[in-house]
Amino acid sequence: MARLARWLGPWTPETRRPLGVDRRALRLGADRPFDAWVYRPRRRPLGSLLVVPGLHYLGPADPRLDRFLAILADAGILVLAPFLPEFRRLRVGPSLASDAATAFEALAALPERPPGPPGVFSISFGSYPALELAGSARHRDRVGALVLFGGYASFEDAIRFSLEGDPERPHDPLNRPVVFLNLLEHLPDAPRDPEALRRAWITYVRRTWGRAPLKDRRRWEPIARRMARRLPEDARRLFLIGTGAEPGGATLVARTLETAHAELSHLDPLPACARVRCPVTIVHGRDDDVIPFTHAERLAAALPPEVPTRVLLTGLYAHTHHGAPRPGELLEEARTLAGILGAVVDAASAEVAPPSTEW
Repeated sequence: MARLARWLGPWTPETRRPLGVDRRALRLGADRPFDAWVYRPRRRPLGSLLVVPGLHYLGPADPRLDRFLAILADAGILVLAPFLPEFRRLRVGPSLASDAATAFEALAALPERPPGPPGVFSISFGSYPALELAGSARHRDRVGALVLFGGYASFEDAIRFSLEGDPERPHDPLNRPVVFLNLLEHLPDAPRDPEALRRAWITYVRRTWGRAPLKDRRRWEPIARRMARRLPEDARRLFLIGTGAEPGGATLVARTLETAHAELSHLDPLPACARVRCPVTIVHGRDDDVIPFTHAERLAAALPPEVPTRVLLTGLYAHTHHGAPRPGELLEEARTLAGILGAVVDAASAEVAPPSTEW
């Protein structure tokens, strides 16, 4: 707890990280191989944790996630984080669940893993494969505990927010292309060569994500318009709609969701919630500009009443970085941070204690 608090609290700059953590690569899967990184503590591990990344083209190689995983290992936790192929393509797809299960089995088979069930920690859209894993007949009795950080409860609601935002909440405009990447095969009037359009949206994401100044329309729109000029004529307008540089995105997505609802319904994690048996902690930033914190409440409500469940809303973290809580909230935020760190330790613990009445 003390080592986690040292590195994850707002008093430590996000540019600093612990040194001396061993990281190695594993190749997972037979039919559709993909990589994972294993982070091993310097001493004997006290517990083990599968970290399911969110939707990002870098996967665990995202410097922010890599730092977090090193911090977990520095605290004594053996960590495995997979490079999920669908997420690296900026898509939410059915293979995520089976790939997360493959990663869980790889963690369980590591010779240095301490006895006891591994825990699962998911980030953002990783809530979908994490809940599918924890609710599956094969794994629900083998997951020690589950921590969902910034997860989503409804796929359609999440992508609507990514596209349109909400006047009452902060909104990241740079996520709009991901909506269209996930709906591309369902969009009416798609271009003859959808692959060129797909590559352009992915390139735009790579050029803009992680750069806070580019959230200003005056900064991102010129990038989008320059890129559009290089596309085939029948793809230019849709590319600009997908970035938000041209209007019409909300109407187009609403039409597409109406016709493709049945084909996308399997991406909602709420049915899997009903099958979960392990303790669950749901953590969400109040100022999350990618997935609103209201999704945390919906996830909690969907879990069985007998499942020990806790919801922790915080101002210390936004979606992928430190937040900025107001001075009057610091004491309460300190209690929340202790709860978050305790949930991580409990999830990774080699011996899962019976849940307290506080859950």
